[in-house]
Amino acid sequence: MEVDTPQNEISDLVKLAYEDQPAQMQDVFNELMMSRVQDSIDQRKYEIAQRFFDSTHDVEYEEDYEEQEEEDLDGQNS
Repeated sequence: MEVDTPQNEISDLVKLAYEDQPAQMQDVFNELMMSRVQDSIDQRKYEIAQRFFDSTHDVEYEEDYEEQEEEDLDGQNS
């Protein structure tokens, strides 16, 4: 069973763009984006669960969360 990693999907995306296959390229792009969004959601769920079960780091978590949001926004704007 072959496991698609983001690198393989990106390679497939580039290959399809080079071969001028926009419909298939869009499918690969959509899968890649859904995978990344799902990974982000899963990570956030884990962080929330950790916070819920370990309330000793409430203040630190909020500060870290705000810093992470700023980094994410900076990364999207570049």
